[in-house]
Amino acid sequence: MSEGLRQLPTKKWQARYVGPDGRRYARTFERKTDASYWRTAELRLIELDTWTRPTSRRQSDGAEPKAQTVNEWAAADIDRRASRSRRPIKPTTADNYRKLWRLTVAGSPLGRMEITAVTREDIEAWRDHLPSRAATQNGKAYELLASVFASAVHAGLIASTPCTLRGAGTPERVREPQTLTAAEVDAYLAAAPARWRPALLLSVTCALRIGEVLALRSRDLDLEAGTLTVRATVAKVTTADGGRQRILQTPKTAAAVRTVHLLPHTIPDLRTWRARLGKLGQEALLFPDSFGRPLNDDVLRRAHKKAATAIGRPDLRNHDLRSTGATLSAQAGATVREIQEQLGHTTATQALRYQTATAQRDAERAKRVSDAWQ
Repeated sequence: MSEGLRQLPTKKWQARYVGPDGRRYARTFERKTDASYWRTAELRLIELDTWTRPTSRRQSDGAEPKAQTVNEWAAADIDRRASRSRRPIKPTTADNYRKLWRLTVAGSPLGRMEITAVTREDIEAWRDHLPSRAATQNGKAYELLASVFASAVHAGLIASTPCTLRGAGTPERVREPQTLTAAEVDAYLAAAPARWRPALLLSVTCALRIGEVLALRSRDLDLEAGTLTVRATVAKVTTADGGRQRILQTPKTAAAVRTVHLLPHTIPDLRTWRARLGKLGQEALLFPDSFGRPLNDDVLRRAHKKAATAIGRPDLRNHDLRSTGATLSAQAGATVREIQEQLGHTTATQALRYQTATAQRDAERAKRVSDAWQ
């Protein structure tokens, strides 16, 4: 057995050992001597066969402080991530984390366990009891759980993470994305409600997320340059009274802030629509609600549903428009790197290291798609 002592980035000292029950135990101290003393005392109890779990043991000077449960640590960890001064997670992300935790971990035996006592086997048992029909959610839940335990390791609460299941954090796709042909896109747009047709056109031809479309401002659409710039997204957050509020926020990643070229053959229709709107301030939303606030995404989803049903594709989802835009680019010869830039993704395949996307290449991509369309 190794010495079982290590100095943490916080300069504190952590003592650790494996108990008779096969589980890892650790405790953090200000001084190395205290950490060494505690570990030696624990090993002595094991040798005398009088050892019990530290968290259930009472010392002569009072009760051993009760370790935090997984649920307690996770709640505090998510709050810390949302309130930290450097690179805090967005309110919507924190909301999503809390909801995912409630659905997958909070009510399970794992959630009620002391975080210092959790083993790989406990993680595996939790994973095995998740509903198989929610494969994508399960993958995301494991990723969140692994990050919570990684935070506990960084804080010196535990010696190492028990989240070591290979491939468990890879969300499994339960539905393959559907795409439209260029001819189907034309029919789809013709069937869409006229008021929201430009929003759907930008969704599919620029491969935007629905929140990105709803966050577009007047300054983001440059019809002279033939470009569209994504700078923000619309998200829903939970308010203090439990309600839901739409807000504008920056995208989750730097890669999502991007400029893409419009398909040249769509610009005349966009110019006609833009002229109809009249003079707008640079910060005015292009697709606001009747009060000038960010539009509820349900409005655009209903418009999409009407158009999709009209062309005999009722199962088509709004996000499939984004897949369609990427697929049409690929069919026109765009590289993986170019499509990554178009979609605003952070990562792609290993081949991306040897390719470069530029504004000129994106303009060429848009022209190829447009030429192939007609």
